[in-house]
Amino acid sequence: MDAPQPGRIDPALAAALGAAAERIPPERVDAVWLFPARQLGARESGLAVLSVYADGDEARRTRTIHTLHYVMEPPAPRARPVRTDELREQGTVPLDRVDRIIEGVLRRLDVPETPDVRETAGDAARWEALLAELAGVPLDPGNRESLSLVPDLSDPDPDHQRT
Repeated sequence: MDAPQPGRIDPALAAALGAAAERIPPERVDAVWLFPARQLGARESGLAVLSVYADGDEARRTRTIHTLHYVMEPPAPRARPVRTDELREQGTVPLDRVDRIIEGVLRRLDVPETPDVRETAGDAARWEALLAELAGVPLDPGNRESLSLVPDLSDPDPDHQRT
């Protein structure tokens, strides 16, 4: 996997990954493929692919692949931007087939950029550090700060449905 690229900032992707953690516990995430955000007119779109330790596989020999796509709508006057997330399971495969499956997912999604691959190995501290880095929040290694520092760029309406 590629070496980490420290200093990358993408607060909307950090917020989308934070929301995804409500459905996929960070302790199950093995690796994340991060793609640069794209501008679609006034909207922003972003993508991450997650390799997750499969349910029921105590030996950790299989992974479930998920895609996370977000779209950030520009804010109306005096309002916050609205982010919509889509987390989709792509399938479960043996560990030795993960790279091939990721390549297939990327081909189907027609993503021209090379992703920044981050291994988290089910370590919640690595996950937290990744989200903080993407959000542009410095973490003091001696005193790990919480994810509460990551800005939530989601819809201010608490009844708005996010996936």
